[in-house]
Amino acid sequence: MTQRLWNNAGLIAAMVVLGLSGGGPQPAQANALPKRIVSLNLCTDQLVMMLAGPERIAAVSHLALDPKLSVLAEYAKRLPITYGQAEEVFLHEPDLVVAGSFHLNPTVDILRRLGIKVEEFASADSFAGIRENVRRMGRLLGTQEKAEAMLAEFDSRLARVERQRVARPALAALYYANSYTSGADTLAAEVVERAGFNNLGTELGLKGTAELPLEMLIMEQPDLVVTGLAYDAPARAQEVFEHPALAYLERRSKNTAVPENLWICGTPYTARAVEALAAVRRSLPAETAAVADPAGAQPAGSPFERR
Repeated sequence: MTQRLWNNAGLIAAMVVLGLSGGGPQPAQANALPKRIVSLNLCTDQLVMMLAGPERIAAVSHLALDPKLSVLAEYAKRLPITYGQAEEVFLHEPDLVVAGSFHLNPTVDILRRLGIKVEEFASADSFAGIRENVRRMGRLLGTQEKAEAMLAEFDSRLARVERQRVARPALAALYYANSYTSGADTLAAEVVERAGFNNLGTELGLKGTAELPLEMLIMEQPDLVVTGLAYDAPARAQEVFEHPALAYLERRSKNTAVPENLWICGTPYTARAVEALAAVRRSLPAETAAVADPAGAQPAGSPFERR
């Protein structure tokens, strides 16, 4: 391990020398379109794969290969991958590196010292954020028309859901491993609300990702419980899904799972998560647990086309 650390340190030092002396990858000219793009982040992976042809993609992150996380996992199999280390990114000779704005700072700092252009993207926590990131990536890659076409399809799907929206109220609870949920100011909450539900986390005054005790979930009796897909291997984080109280709730509430790869990253694919939940919303009974009867009693209980 010590020898490996010394080797990496030596390689990085050599990289810095090469970069400062002009012997390493050269940044693109100001007006030139990038021809060797490296993505270090799952969400930027998706945008790059949607907007650039494979001949321009030098590498994407290894997470892009995971079909549970990446909606374009099959496409990613055709591309080189990176584990985010500065030395391996340098060897791909990129003229543009795109990354998330919340991690890999040492890698980003080294690459910038080497004179490589790095652009950081914040995670999209709203549909407005999706549009902003798609347009920004389109500008960076010189594929603005493709970006606008994707957003037009995105908005068309959302508009179709809105036209079919059911007026009566219903309550949905997002429920994740370790009893977490999404409250206000999150992309997941906006997905649920666009599909025609009130979001329980938002109704409870929660913001961001927050803990939702199972007892509170049961007491609120939502019409729909939305979970992610189960892990292949047993995990303590998912033991809550086996709790008898949750099984009781599921006997009077609908339960559905939406693939994380549709909305773990904010992209035009997120419209498909809205469509899936909207279809569930339309299947609910005419009166739901969120609607009291006159006596006051409660009733019992597409990969996105690449252009």
